Amino acid sequence: MLQSYFLVPGNFRVYPREYEIRDVSAVVLPVKGEGGCYLGIWSDRKEPLLENPLFSRFDSSSGWSFFLHAWSWENYSVLASHLPYLRPSCFDRRSSFGCGDRLGMVSAAHITALQKFSVFPVLAQQSPRELERTHRTFRDVLLGAIWGILESGYQGSFGADADHIKDETFLREARDCGFTMYTLDLSEKVDFSVLVSDPENLRARFLNITPREREIFKRYAGRKISLGKDFILEFSEEKLLPILYVYLPAIDQVERFWYFLKDGLSDFDLEISLDEGPTVTTPEAHFFMAQELHERGIDFRSLAPRFPGIFEKGVDYRGCLEEFISALRSHVAVQRNISGYRLSLHSGSDKLSIYPALAEETKGLFHVKTSGTSWLQALVVIAEENSELFREIYGVAFDSFEENAKAYSLSFTRDDLPSDLESFSDALLPAVFKNEKVKQALHIAYGKVLDVLGRELRDFLFFHEEKHYQRVRENIERHLVLLFPR
Repeated sequence: MLQSYFLVPGNFRVYPREYEIRDVSAVVLPVKGEGGCYLGIWSDRKEPLLENPLFSRFDSSSGWSFFLHAWSWENYSVLASHLPYLRPSCFDRRSSFGCGDRLGMVSAAHITALQKFSVFPVLAQQSPRELERTHRTFRDVLLGAIWGILESGYQGSFGADADHIKDETFLREARDCGFTMYTLDLSEKVDFSVLVSDPENLRARFLNITPREREIFKRYAGRKISLGKDFILEFSEEKLLPILYVYLPAIDQVERFWYFLKDGLSDFDLEISLDEGPTVTTPEAHFFMAQELHERGIDFRSLAPRFPGIFEKGVDYRGCLEEFISALRSHVAVQRNISGYRLSLHSGSDKLSIYPALAEETKGLFHVKTSGTSWLQALVVIAEENSELFREIYGVAFDSFEENAKAYSLSFTRDDLPSDLESFSDALLPAVFKNEKVKQALHIAYGKVLDVLGRELRDFLFFHEEKHYQRVRENIERHLVLLFPR
């Protein structure tokens, strides 16, 4: 339709979405090229709505002008002032589901899947680790999600999650560009070794605690709290002392971050992450953390315990399902007693075997985070359609495995991986994803792969967008149908 108006070289794709901005008599269309995303704007004015057009043309027969603009933060800000649904918002009453998009290319596919279910979508979701490895910023992440909205035509509410935040630098960056959800990773403030300390050492340490810590200790010491039939929390001294020493510093950190966010935001969703430690979160620790936060007036919206079992990246849950369900029920009992927040499942990608229990036990009061699962779907498409590029990608993943693995908990080493894929014919390359170790190695290699082969990978996916989107959409639906059975 508009191809004839583009006097710039290259391949351009105009999406069949039109956004009318009546107060300035303009119509906006999303346009994508090999070099990035653009806004095409028709206007009855000769002056552009946005600054610095890359291209313009006046159509004398209609009296309208056409402008082509880069998809930038400045242009998004202007557009959002006219189309407010382009700004993220806080949770509503629905269950919530987060879709991290490490490539910044597939939010439209995420939206198509999510719209089929009654779920609040968190479309922008990245952690500082992911930002550093992909050389992106929180602005870039939000722009990628908003582009998916423009491309898909979605006009509903959505969230933006600054994931696993540990310091004010990233907290400020996310706050200042409009994120609505902040997941606080407290792992650096929690000394888990205390949980296995000698009881005598803990009692000796108790002699030197502050008056405030002593007052908090008195609130819980010796209490038995019934949370339902046959479920009682017991705060014996033996249980309470390590909880006090481990979690009070984390609570203090949450309080500092809470007031930092309150200083610039009228509303936001705060998530407490306890899942990064090596120790399973007990219901007593959960109760203590949640209750103390509420005592301080901190209105957190979700909490992620560390559940029993193994939650490795890109593969299903490993562990005893009955043990997981038992732990989940204890956390649900705490959640319902204190109320006002949802339980969050981290590393939720591909943990399909525990999804039905999560949905049933929480009665829908949950949040699930996924990220790397969509990255893997991009690699599946490449394995199917471009064997040469996929073999290069695997080579990068294998060579960089030891460095990549430093940030993850894995149950295997590089020696367990094939050094190359020569034993696989081109037609059988997609079968490598049946090997869970290979799958995980590819999952954690995204940063190195993008450093070495990012341009080739993105160009390929641009020309295979339909199949890429289909794979991502079907994969997310495979997750959602277990959480929202029909």
